[in-house]
Amino acid sequence: MTTNNRKYKKDLGETYPSIGNFIHYHILQNKIKKADVARALEILPTGLNDYYKRDSLQFAILWKLSIIMKHNFIAQLGEYLPYRFETKLEKSLKEELAQKDALIQRMEIQLEAFREMNRK
Repeated sequence: MTTNNRKYKKDLGETYPSIGNFIHYHILQNKIKKADVARALEILPTGLNDYYKRDSLQFAILWKLSIIMKHNFIAQLGEYLPYRFETKLEKSLKEELAQKDALIQRMEIQLEAFREMNRK
């Protein structure tokens, strides 16, 4: 006999956050009109209310909500993962920062050398 339990929920306990809470919280905090969001999604406002109660949503719905509300829910959820992910932009910024740190270090050495020359 097969069960109706969702396989993705099996033996996971509460290991992932509820996406419905993220959406509802963002709408409340930013005072976004629910009717406007529902209209943009082309669903009824009651359908949007149903999203608040869900543990998970289809990626396409999450993507549309992110675009409509101008908020990256995908990245927000990524912050809850147990490991850190760096975007391409973050990697390039880290490299640029390292280069500038090296330049500052060289300039400090030069400055110290100039100070020594002026003391003599």
